Amino acid sequence: MNRLLPLLTALLLAFGSYAQSPSTLTGTIRSANGQNLPGVTILLTSSTGRTGTTTDEAGRYVLRNLPTGTFTLQASFVGFKTYRSEQAGPTADRLDITLEEDAAQLNEVIVSTQKRNESILDVPIAIAAVDGDFLKRQRIQELDVLSNYIPGLQVQLQSPNNPGFVIRGVTSDNGDSRSQARVSVFQDNVQISRSRGAAVELFDLERVEVAKGPQGTLFGRGAQIGAVHLIQNKARADQSGEIQLSYGNYNNVYAQGVFNQPVVKDKFFVRAAGVVSQRDGFIENLSGGTLNGKGTYAGRLALRFLPGTRSTFDLLTNYQYDDYPGTAFKSGTYAPRGGTTNPNTFADMEQGDNLFIRRKVFGSTLLWNQQLSNRLTLNSISAFRWFDSLENFDADGTVAPALFFAEGAISRQYSQEFRLNYQNEGRFSGFGGVSFFTEDGSQRVPLFADERSLLALYSPIINRANPAVPVFPLVNPNGTANLSLTNNFLLAPRVPPAGPPLKTFHQEEFSNYGQNTAYEVFADGTYQLVPGLSLTAGIRGSYETQTGGFQADPAPVASSLGLVLNGSSNILVTPTRGRITASKDYFSAVGRVVLDYKIADQKVYASVSRGRRPGVINITSTTTTFLRPEVVTSYEVGFKGATLANRLQYDLAAYYYDWSNFQTSRAVLQPNGTFLQQASDAGKAFSVGAEAGLRYTITRNALLYGSYSYIDGKFSDQNEEGLDQEFAGNRFRLTPQNQWAIGADVTIPVAGQAGIYVRPNYTYKSKVFFEDTNQPNLTQGNYGLLNLNAGVEFGKKPRITVGFYAKNLLDEQYIIDAGNTGNAFGIPTFIAGPPRFVGGELRVSF
Repeated sequence: MNRLLPLLTALLLAFGSYAQSPSTLTGTIRSANGQNLPGVTILLTSSTGRTGTTTDEAGRYVLRNLPTGTFTLQASFVGFKTYRSEQAGPTADRLDITLEEDAAQLNEVIVSTQKRNESILDVPIAIAAVDGDFLKRQRIQELDVLSNYIPGLQVQLQSPNNPGFVIRGVTSDNGDSRSQARVSVFQDNVQISRSRGAAVELFDLERVEVAKGPQGTLFGRGAQIGAVHLIQNKARADQSGEIQLSYGNYNNVYAQGVFNQPVVKDKFFVRAAGVVSQRDGFIENLSGGTLNGKGTYAGRLALRFLPGTRSTFDLLTNYQYDDYPGTAFKSGTYAPRGGTTNPNTFADMEQGDNLFIRRKVFGSTLLWNQQLSNRLTLNSISAFRWFDSLENFDADGTVAPALFFAEGAISRQYSQEFRLNYQNEGRFSGFGGVSFFTEDGSQRVPLFADERSLLALYSPIINRANPAVPVFPLVNPNGTANLSLTNNFLLAPRVPPAGPPLKTFHQEEFSNYGQNTAYEVFADGTYQLVPGLSLTAGIRGSYETQTGGFQADPAPVASSLGLVLNGSSNILVTPTRGRITASKDYFSAVGRVVLDYKIADQKVYASVSRGRRPGVINITSTTTTFLRPEVVTSYEVGFKGATLANRLQYDLAAYYYDWSNFQTSRAVLQPNGTFLQQASDAGKAFSVGAEAGLRYTITRNALLYGSYSYIDGKFSDQNEEGLDQEFAGNRFRLTPQNQWAIGADVTIPVAGQAGIYVRPNYTYKSKVFFEDTNQPNLTQGNYGLLNLNAGVEFGKKPRITVGFYAKNLLDEQYIIDAGNTGNAFGIPTFIAGPPRFVGGELRVSF
């Protein structure tokens, strides 16, 4: 492979740089504001027939073997007026085209989910997409905010180090380095799904695509139930830029800058973008500092090189540094001094300013697009990525020094994909290719505790086994830590007179390790059976090698409490004799079959697909378990289209999923006091749901949009072995049964280039369970959030915006998570959702 790649590169560069024949026409298609337009349909009609192509990622097209007589050239793109011209040629070898916007139509949303640029209305799967302009106008800068507008998607951000992605009821949020994702996150076709590195700041994006349902054929391993795809802006041929500044309550500072510059005309372009987003925490911590704040500093450098009319190279390099105050895992059992257990009020967590999240994420991606003919294109995607994170958190959520954890996660990954795309305006389009992916990661979890608090924490558990042992409160009634238990009375009278003294500082730690390597081959294509009726089929085969490891070191100083509870020097995790490792290889295949029918601008489709979550090697101090790959079969029907002269676009979908080997994991406190992440693969589950989305242009200055999703996802009554399931009938966690959003984007022209804009929206979610156990006290009821952006815009170049924003305008109180580590000890913790954020904004675009 290492010797073949340079040879292949040189060969295709030669293809891209050779002199064009006189019968070839090339050009670039741009909008009136100079933006390159990918996915524009080009048709050439002459007396000898018709041929065509589409523009590539750089908005370029190539037409070969032009007829010698007169021909008609047509360029069409929804949302723009169709361009037509008569050519008597070939008389020229280049024709650049500028398309004018059609103000009465909605702009076409172009997606690349099927590995080719096409209208979202032509893709026969449930896909939602928002472009960079929508993200900017609605001030969507984080993934959890984005999910409010995407039916069927939930993103929970406890912190950037601990996100949860949910598509159609199925959650992917495990930080264990041996775990495998159910929901894939991609950044320009590069998988970034590993939990501790998946949450990135949203800035200077071209668009975000969310493909729902099993997407293994299109996105590969880990896309068992869907994929979130972030497509970044590439460098362009124009000189342009933007500066955005805002300030709000909680010292909320946001600054973003973008600058695009051509370096060598029509050959080499540079784009740089950066963002600073920081604010104080909105939960005060009596022990010091604030909680649930933010500090993100990110930058991106994009380079584009066009060595010839048929070659495009994009190099994208990202770096993000996060420095957050700690997460408010506030106890719902013990109130802070002078306060209540309401998670939206102040807390008292004894580590104070030593609670934090610090994370570094780096990634570099090389994209190579080589057009081999009018219909055939070779794509190469080469990527390297790493992250390094550290989070200190108070798992008991109180002033007591009982469960102070840290978590350090490290991962390195490399990937390479080669793909051939065949696109024909006639009967068949498709792609096929091979890919390679490897990652090496680890997760280290130290525990620091005062044994006096730990004995109070464990006393209810010990009491259940031995009622003679009294129960001691973790926190005194006055809100101070209960540190009165100075001796381990459980060993008295064997160690007279009252048992050995309890340590004021105890430390132990465990680590897990994961290495994954995957080789994949895939193909997918669409064939037009008869006019309007098409069949799509795809398959992906994977060979995976996994190695998992686990290690728990003995405590530096043995704990007398551990000796009583489990007979070891540790309290929470039984020590191992060094690192335990295990390996396993997997072969698998996933695929899809879709039948769709299109008439005019309406499309109806039906699909059957198979998704797979890779198996997991689960190692503990005492056991090694090979969890079987989780498999889902999906049945889906959908209807999408445009009407009212393309002023109204809509999409509807309904689906049914059936899972086997459904993997579950939860934190369990064993009878001997050790802490275990209990995993199982014997589950069966199902999900039934429906989704809808629409966009309606009332006038060129007024847009309405809305979305709705219904999800009924539950565990089946019986598992794979026909036995009653532990969670039988329980609903999936983090999944509202009903979710909807509605909004408007209205601009009122006032004079010349000036206008007043008003952009309100409202998002709603029904009741959510936070644990698979469906405990009634670990829920969030129905709630809705009202948001507003308003201001004035004026000028053309530069375009200046002065505005006001409000998120959660009505200051709704809600929580984003409940249970957590504390729940295993009988003292669940709760995380508050963001309160009202208001501020002012200045943006200058040039």
